[in-house]
Amino acid sequence: MLFRIDFEIGIYPDRIQVSDRRSGRFVDFRAEVPFSAQDRLIADPVYFENALAKALRKLMSGGFILLDARANVLPASLAEQDRQVVRSALRNIGFKRIAFDETEDEQAPPRLPSSFASLF
Repeated sequence: MLFRIDFEIGIYPDRIQVSDRRSGRFVDFRAEVPFSAQDRLIADPVYFENALAKALRKLMSGGFILLDARANVLPASLAEQDRQVVRSALRNIGFKRIAFDETEDEQAPPRLPSSFASLF
């Protein structure tokens, strides 16, 4: 059986917490390489994306479908530059719908190339 992804993602200094809103499973992942700095929550986007991908992999088991993957990101008080990093990382991983503290993201996901769009 395939399940749609609906995760809640908490971002803290050098730590990511992910919970599956469907099943209630929870992962608290401490980054192997720090991505935070004293003055910024996300100082290194590459290390942040790496930590986020590993946290998501730990949480996922069974069959998931990325067709309508949704992520709700906490805290909503992220600076705009940090939101851009989070948005980019989630899009690179395959998330289509991103919300910041239950407020749907204002940026639409990139459109599929016409050659792929005909498959869906």
